Amino acid sequence: MPAGRGLLAAAQTAGALALAVAFLSQGARTMAADIGENGPPAVKITRPANGSRQAWNSLVSYDVVVSYRGKSTRYQEIPASEVLLQTIYAPNLAAMADPSRTDALTPPGLLDIVDSNCLGCHDFKAKAMGPSFAAIAARYPYTPATLGLLSQHIRVGSSGTWGGGSMPSHPELSDGQLHDIVLWILKDAADPNVSYYAGTEGAFRMQASGAPGANAGMILRASYTSPAAASPGQAAHGEDTVIVHGR
Repeated sequence: MPAGRGLLAAAQTAGALALAVAFLSQGARTMAADIGENGPPAVKITRPANGSRQAWNSLVSYDVVVSYRGKSTRYQEIPASEVLLQTIYAPNLAAMADPSRTDALTPPGLLDIVDSNCLGCHDFKAKAMGPSFAAIAARYPYTPATLGLLSQHIRVGSSGTWGGGSMPSHPELSDGQLHDIVLWILKDAADPNVSYYAGTEGAFRMQASGAPGANAGMILRASYTSPAAASPGQAAHGEDTVIVHGR
């Protein structure tokens, strides 16, 4: 083949490939945008695979994709910080009726923590600018009086309770939200079998409480709640669950 024709053919092939890539990219974007368009947010844990096996004490990478009302975390249209991943140690997956059931929804207080600015000063289990939620649970007993006291601390702010720092007021939170947040902190924040990660990608540790048995594993639950008001009759919350077996 003459050199000129060869160059022309190569250019035509490159152009066709570029057009195909652009078409497929747009198609993938459209498909991702369509998911969650007319229903609740579509939440998908894309890694690790459901039913996969991972070595205990290893770090395992995870990825979560959320789509809602034509927007997606793939294109930074939904903030990754509004997505929560829970990793839950299960000592015996075989004994659970359905460890991936979708009715085991994330507690509303935990969702309120993620949707508010709480994580700007507090971590789930590590000390940050403020005490961790686990440390708060360890200090205060679960009583009606404590529920009221901590709700008031969040509502109007507090200072000197945990050293020299202070917590700003949160008048934007309703009484119901305050109750749910404090209830979750006192009842669940210190659970050693559960870890929490904000964001759509990262790594979690396959960590067992004690020596794991043959049927032990981890339950991964990703959740997202849209801060925008949902349409009448339309849920604005979505979750996905996968099971990872230990080895």
